[in-house]
Amino acid sequence: MYKIGLKRMFSLFNIDLELFIPVFHEWIQKDKISNHVMVDVADYKHIPDGPGIMLIAHEGNFSIDLENGKAELLYTRKQPLEKDIANNIQTIASILDNACKLLETSDSLNGKISFSNQYQIISNDRYYFPTGKQSEKQLLQYSRKAFENADLIVGETYSGSRLNIKIDKK
Repeated sequence: MYKIGLKRMFSLFNIDLELFIPVFHEWIQKDKISNHVMVDVADYKHIPDGPGIMLIAHEGNFSIDLENGKAELLYTRKQPLEKDIANNIQTIASILDNACKLLETSDSLNGKISFSNQYQIISNDRYYFPTGKQSEKQLLQYSRKAFENADLIVGETYSGSRLNIKIDKK
């Protein structure tokens, strides 16, 4: 299972979404995300609770996600990693954390954003992890392995929604 989304919450977000467009274009031009073939930047900020500004790559997408009216950085993996789900979550967390560092140190964004240690895992694969108590338990178990010593809380789900776990990394 590799179709995992991982969000990281902003602790400071004092910026216009438009400023992420040239930053993401720079990532493409300078190949800033290793092991990713970055393709394009898309502006979806007109969609309520949508992906905001998105960097599309072959391996996974990055977006300034606007779900529930607040901005968060979301990385959604699209291509296979390993067989071990806990390792996949750790790899995805590493990719996301690297992207956070790039954004925090960007000259055009510096001082306007910062990230907290709060994350949210989202299962983007309803075949392997359909909404339900058994899948919830499994995803929680893998997440505990990937985020040792963190506080984990299973997020609310409803019919048709994706499993999600909120993580407070210490």
